[in-house]
Amino acid sequence: MEDKPVYTIGVVSKMLGVHPRTLRIYEEEGLISPRRIGGKRYYSESDLHRLRCIRVLLEEGVNIAGIKRLLSLAPCWRVLKCPVEKRELCSWYKIHGRWKMRIAFATEDDRGLEAQVYSHFRIAPFFTFVDLDPDGEVVSVEVKENPFAQVHSPGLVPGFIRDEGADMVVAGGMGMRAAESMRRVGVEPVVGAQGRVMDVLGAILAGEEFEGSLCSPHDDSRECKKHQAEGEGQKAKD
Repeated sequence: MEDKPVYTIGVVSKMLGVHPRTLRIYEEEGLISPRRIGGKRYYSESDLHRLRCIRVLLEEGVNIAGIKRLLSLAPCWRVLKCPVEKRELCSWYKIHGRWKMRIAFATEDDRGLEAQVYSHFRIAPFFTFVDLDPDGEVVSVEVKENPFAQVHSPGLVPGFIRDEGADMVVAGGMGMRAAESMRRVGVEPVVGAQGRVMDVLGAILAGEEFEGSLCSPHDDSRECKKHQAEGEGQKAKD
């Protein structure tokens, strides 16, 4: 099935009853990415479907930040809990029905889903990669040792995560520069996670938020010092 960008912003505005300025805001927020052809925006059938999904979520009281998080974690048919018969009639599902997601968890050991999420992203001894199917079910778990845990050089660990094909990376804490590097290559950083990978994954899929913030290079806040101290303490035990 072809999914060519053929609708201008004016046409989409009339079709969906959404003001052009609102469509531009969605684009600025990263919710939608129309193609630019000759300096003009063009939307595809998939874009129209995503916009309809966004409208439904807004009507249900979900704010833009929440929508971004939900749609980064799961396909729209899972977010909206569409029944099978409705999915099969959906153009987006026909195009993207093989959706899969890979989440990288910074972990302190190699016990897979039973491993504890590590307190700091860069120096985590291991990364546990979890692949999810279209319904959010775990289809595979792969554990890899962090090859740069002992190397203090910006960009190495984010590059490793990107090369492993992750869509999201989860840790107790993370530096701002590392998070920016992740976002630049299309990987969503999540901080503030604690506990077993299995439990944290369940919380993520349920749309729960974690309490945590990114650490700046010279951040002396209690939280960032705690992340660093916990990480070094865990390494000393190892």
